[in-house]
Amino acid sequence: MECITDGLKAVKMPSESSAHQVEPLNDQQVLNSEDGYMWQVTDMTRLRRFLCFGSECGTYYTSEEKLGKENAQAILRLIEEGKGSEVVQEIKTFSVEGRAATQDPTLFALALCTQCSDASTKQAAYKALAEICHIPTHLFTYIQFRKDLSGGMKCGIWGRALRKAVANWYNSKDGMAIAMAVTKYKRRAGWSHKDLLRLSHLKPANEDLTLVTKYIMKGWKEVEEAYKDKENSDGIQQLLKYFEALERVKMTRDEQEVAQLIEEYRLVREHLLTNHLKSQEVWKALLKDMPVMALLKNLGKMTSDSILKPRSEEVTMVCERLKNETVLKKARIHPFHILVALETYKAGKGNRGKLKWMPDPEILVVLDQAFYKAFKNVEPTGKRFVLALDVSSSMCSQVLGCKALYAFSVAAAMSMVVARTETNSTIVAFSGEMVPLRITSEMALDEVFTAMHAVPFGATDCSLPMLWAVKTKTAADVFIVFTDNETYYGNIHPVEALREYRKKMGIPAKLIVCGLSSNGFTVADPDDRGMLDICGFDTGALEVIRNFALDLI
Repeated sequence: MECITDGLKAVKMPSESSAHQVEPLNDQQVLNSEDGYMWQVTDMTRLRRFLCFGSECGTYYTSEEKLGKENAQAILRLIEEGKGSEVVQEIKTFSVEGRAATQDPTLFALALCTQCSDASTKQAAYKALAEICHIPTHLFTYIQFRKDLSGGMKCGIWGRALRKAVANWYNSKDGMAIAMAVTKYKRRAGWSHKDLLRLSHLKPANEDLTLVTKYIMKGWKEVEEAYKDKENSDGIQQLLKYFEALERVKMTRDEQEVAQLIEEYRLVREHLLTNHLKSQEVWKALLKDMPVMALLKNLGKMTSDSILKPRSEEVTMVCERLKNETVLKKARIHPFHILVALETYKAGKGNRGKLKWMPDPEILVVLDQAFYKAFKNVEPTGKRFVLALDVSSSMCSQVLGCKALYAFSVAAAMSMVVARTETNSTIVAFSGEMVPLRITSEMALDEVFTAMHAVPFGATDCSLPMLWAVKTKTAADVFIVFTDNETYYGNIHPVEALREYRKKMGIPAKLIVCGLSSNGFTVADPDDRGMLDICGFDTGALEVIRNFALDLI
């Protein structure tokens, strides 16, 4: 999309009534302070918002917000009302089903529940800890949140209930699973496994865990000495060989040996020393079982270090995996993930540091193909969408939260997602008034760029999509506006335009405004559960949009 001089001018719209809704559309609406009806944000909805993106308000920021009690007042109110068990169930659901943009809010909420004074809530929260904390990183983060909530006293939090819950977390895992977890995630958030085993007073539930805890607390030499003359079970022998392999990796500088150990014991990057990662042989060994998301993130690094040489066996291996629709689906790869990887790799340099590379043409072709294959992984919501795209030259700005992309790229890609997955969707562009965009499910990304560029741009008035939909009698469950940080209200605020649309069309429609390069604007009414602002755009925003459209937050 060519950048051209932006000369935004105020566009006068026909006068529209800004009267509030005076009759409810359904029994879920409540009377507001101005005698109008709207959808109220209940504390349970505020809880779901917090679990999804870390804030009770209607704004998702791609930059991390510091979590604190002031952001989670709904949780405390629900607990006070005797709904603590329901809160814990929601936390568990969001965590287990992967609904959250990031895991930190769910872990903070769990810590808040185990810190409260209500006994039944605490009991339920401790019982759910093992299911919510999937990996050691989650457990460490939860413990740090507990420490923060208790005023920073490291040892003061370790009552009997927490000791039992942490001990149960370790005892609930089988031997090899816990061995691999504790050696991959050794320390996070200022805590280590040695800290947690000591403070929880863990009593291992079986022989396998006894060996693992001995390895953590005493080290390999004592483990080797303790088990060398015993008749060990198959499980114990497997663990001993695994820990021995880890010790060999720490000591050896032989690239071939490290590569062999990686392949034989399925070791990962976190098990290796920094010097090992300077070796091509080591990277080639890691590549064989590298998860797809890690592969996408490391394409530049591996090309820069000549692991991915043109027409090499490694390039063939990468291309075969990215061509495989089954592999992409199993890894839950979204087209947006591929687009970020493609644009980053195509740029030939990282967003940080001095890393540079010459993109491999074969990999570029396969990434482009994978982008279109990944659309099959997107599950439709079944909702009726109206997407309104800003097509002004200011959309050439980089996206907050994803520096590899420009605002128009995100708008185009998300238009393609909707066009290809939702059977009932309309895509329009801001051009003084709303102009239909001919974006179909068969179009390629470049064709979408061309269609966007062909539209003469006008002011970005976020109320226009709803006004246009009323005028054209277009039925929509969800309006989404993609713009940069410039929003223009016109003669009616978007909040009022949405409420007018709901009233006239009889549809409880929702509005999402994505300010792709903004970190400060807000359009949504925080007390209307049908309005949401997204500041910037990242992979977490995908889950936020889906949850919002499906009425899960």
